[in-house]
Amino acid sequence: MRLRAVADAIPTWVAVLTITAGFAVISWSGLEQWHGNGGEDSYSYVDYVQWLDKQDRIPRRDQNYEYALPIGVPAVGVVVERAFGSPNYDDPHSPPLQSWPKLLRRLLWIGLVLVGALAVARARPPQPRWLFGVGMWLAAATWAATYVIAAANNESWIPLTLISFSTAVALVPASAWLAHEVWLDRRGAPILAAAAACLLPVIFASTLYFDPDPPFALLAVIATALTMRALRTGLTAWAGAATGLVLGAAALARQSAPMIAVSLMLAVVATRRREAIRFLVAGALAMLFVAGGWWYQQWERYSNPIKSNLNRPGYMIDHQPLSWFISFPIALVTHPYKPSFMRTLLPRFHAYLWSDWYGGYHQWGDTKRFATFFASTQSVLGFGGDALVLGGVAVIGIPAVVRVARRQTGLPTDSAFAVLTSLFLISWIAFVATLARFPQHDNDPVKARYLLFIAPVSAVFGLAAGYALVRRGGWRRVAFYAWLVAYTISWSLTFATAF
Repeated sequence: MRLRAVADAIPTWVAVLTITAGFAVISWSGLEQWHGNGGEDSYSYVDYVQWLDKQDRIPRRDQNYEYALPIGVPAVGVVVERAFGSPNYDDPHSPPLQSWPKLLRRLLWIGLVLVGALAVARARPPQPRWLFGVGMWLAAATWAATYVIAAANNESWIPLTLISFSTAVALVPASAWLAHEVWLDRRGAPILAAAAACLLPVIFASTLYFDPDPPFALLAVIATALTMRALRTGLTAWAGAATGLVLGAAALARQSAPMIAVSLMLAVVATRRREAIRFLVAGALAMLFVAGGWWYQQWERYSNPIKSNLNRPGYMIDHQPLSWFISFPIALVTHPYKPSFMRTLLPRFHAYLWSDWYGGYHQWGDTKRFATFFASTQSVLGFGGDALVLGGVAVIGIPAVVRVARRQTGLPTDSAFAVLTSLFLISWIAFVATLARFPQHDNDPVKARYLLFIAPVSAVFGLAAGYALVRRGGWRRVAFYAWLVAYTISWSLTFATAF
């Protein structure tokens, strides 16, 4: 009981901050190991940044197959690269305590973050304890900044990767925010959602290389959380404008931002109807203010404001075969990595999501011992993760949408789940419809990172399903805890074979 009392005395944000710091340290270890080589398209994105930086223009269709990518993330990349300048391989300076063992240094850094958080949480400014905690944070921030700057000054690939790294790590507290908006009265929900986000391989993999999807995902999740908050506190014009500004920034990161906006709009209309008008109008105007110029430019060029390079000559086939939609190859259990089941939808997506199908943090041609074994365990245990998420959507999310649409008196969480369900379902429908409309013979667009923005949403649905199983008790509770322990061990050992 005393241990429980101590745990209850620790503020939620302290636990979330500590989890995020630990995830950042682990992800940085992966980043150092893989040197930014994990992304399939990262070289094209880097080339886009170089065109923008050296030529002051975006590349043409014949110069880069990512020519239609919105300018936002590459523009940030130009700023970051110019801020760091050319690598200085002869720089004699090194971060503090560089001679100490890596594990010891990283545990010490997490300790600084945790001690600072506890001190700040248990005092008020400007009490000595509060000042001590702020001092610990400043020490941790300075140490981290020194380390990152030194690394960026000695490795030319790091500056751009920092964009993806920082935004992907931020998806952990963003998941906690979503959970908070769903369960205001459950203190542990944000902590568990943050932990669940850390257990999703697709989020970890997104920290390792330069890619526009992590910034886009973070902006989409922030817009979703702002919408959920507005439904709880009031659909004011200011709330709509704030959401619209974030969605406008998302539109400058990825072409699919309007789909996010439509998903959120439908949930707001279904929940509040006429009360939503000022929120939606303000949001639309703010989004147009931020992204309107880019959309107009794309319309002038391609007669399509959200132009994407999906219809690629030489890559297209007539249609997707039936096996693309419905299949279960045994290799999903025995060999869940490239080049197995290339021409499938759900098996490849599943293995990409849970088992590093492409090889973002493994070299499948030259793997460490037991790497393929843990790839298989990840794929098998991933079916439990699929069941939790899809079960949460089916049993909790969709009924909440029905109650909201029928104006029935339901649960306090219904409006929040209506937003999350709308985003989850519409995103998946749009994803599958796009892949069916533009079928490619190498099935290249079947990548889990394109739906990275629903990873935090999936963490919340998985948490909701876990809550339901624990409440039911009996064998359901035992099965859930057994799966959770097995998956956590498998994911932990996967790191050992990847690093």
